[in-house]
Amino acid sequence: MRIRDAFPRVFQKAYPVIDPKTEMLTAMSLLRFHEIDALPLAFDLDASKTIHRAVYGFSSLARLLLLKPNEFASFLRKPCEIASETLASVSANKKVSNLLDTYGRTKFGFARVEDKNNVGGLVGLPEVLGLYETGAISSDLAVKQVGSKLVSTEGGTSIRKALKLMFERRYRRMFISGGKEFVSDRAMIGHVFSPAVLSAIAHGTDDVLAAPISEVDKMVAKEVRPDAKLAEAARALKAEKAGQCLVYDGAVVTPWDLVMKPYAGKALNIKA
Repeated sequence: MRIRDAFPRVFQKAYPVIDPKTEMLTAMSLLRFHEIDALPLAFDLDASKTIHRAVYGFSSLARLLLLKPNEFASFLRKPCEIASETLASVSANKKVSNLLDTYGRTKFGFARVEDKNNVGGLVGLPEVLGLYETGAISSDLAVKQVGSKLVSTEGGTSIRKALKLMFERRYRRMFISGGKEFVSDRAMIGHVFSPAVLSAIAHGTDDVLAAPISEVDKMVAKEVRPDAKLAEAARALKAEKAGQCLVYDGAVVTPWDLVMKPYAGKALNIKA
């Protein structure tokens, strides 16, 4: 199955593309507003709109850890191209398996889909989950065969320490000890770049990552049966537009678990 046929709406969805000279504050605000994982940068805006890099939300948080507390304010004014990374691209005429291969290679669950007759757009794992419902992909595996260990920390843990733990394990969610509440990387972005925090910086608060993660907006993960089939879990995750995870018996299930793990194990069937 070609990517174009699997995701017919990809070219109908408006997607923000910005100038590389745009300030980091504006770029991160756009990521928050659109609730997206990557913001493509358009080079040669007056010519061919060459798009080969993007600002990633997850990676931008990693850059914050490298800053000294008093460097955050100046970082916000720098051009976003300094925090950009290569944006993987796949032709719309390629197979869905080529898209998944790209995810596996980059370790990011999204890629730009290009078409010479259309602008193109990003296709991520949330869109791939929808292919379970259409029957374009299927698997006989159960949730308990693909889940990952749930990692948690105390609510008093600083945002800085929580982020370090997330990056060490390459997790996009950190659970609060003793329950099903968790903080996502998007919530971290929403907090760190929120008007309240920016106002605090303007009034002399330098270390924006010193606050406890209990101050960040939290979500509650829904439970799923360990023996549920992946298609059932995919439907549940599609309903959970924010957060994108389910839990069972001390384990967590994410879009990556439902798509990339069975694909890597040759247990994901893709319709021809």
